[in-house]
Amino acid sequence: MSSKEICQESRGISENSRWKNIKCRCKAIPRLKSFLYFYDLEKGCRIIAGFEALVSVIQILAIYYLANKSSPSRMLPDPFWITKIDRHGIIKRRFLYHTNQNFCMGLGLVTLLNSLLLLIGSKWGHQVCLFLWIYITLFTTLISNINNTLRNLNFTQAFITFPSLALEGYFALVVASLICKLHEKRDDCSSYTEMHSSDSEMSTERI
Repeated sequence: MSSKEICQESRGISENSRWKNIKCRCKAIPRLKSFLYFYDLEKGCRIIAGFEALVSVIQILAIYYLANKSSPSRMLPDPFWITKIDRHGIIKRRFLYHTNQNFCMGLGLVTLLNSLLLLIGSKWGHQVCLFLWIYITLFTTLISNINNTLRNLNFTQAFITFPSLALEGYFALVVASLICKLHEKRDDCSSYTEMHSSDSEMSTERI
């Protein structure tokens, strides 16, 4: 055996051991068996997809209504700058974060399309769609919370932000549990086929 083949074999062994370690770590992560103790994970993901799609449509319609109002609203403030004159006569201009309605509606549209990915992944068992949902959800949640914090940083906003983050975290845990469940089913099916093929080979050798 040449040195190149030995290196390739050792690399394959190290990759297999690394993959086994990742599998063991994934199995050690606490997983959910149901959604809200009443529904299975597949139906729970469909409920999450419907809930997020409904919330996204309501947000898009609300932002469209506020953007077409004649007077500025609290959600879409105007102008960009606030000019202040102190008692010494010094003029100060403070930047006011201005929320663009197209940006907010774009985030709502991304969330709406993301809910379709979750629906496809939970109904037909596509793990790629479920992984994409987790990544896109983390991105949109981060961007929307940064946007809300810059727009209106007060106690009420913080009081609303923490429950929404906890709810999104629970949704992500449900989807991650479904991914682990589908992965375990695939491993069981592959191990069953391997055992069946090995048994058939042994029977043919005996004949």
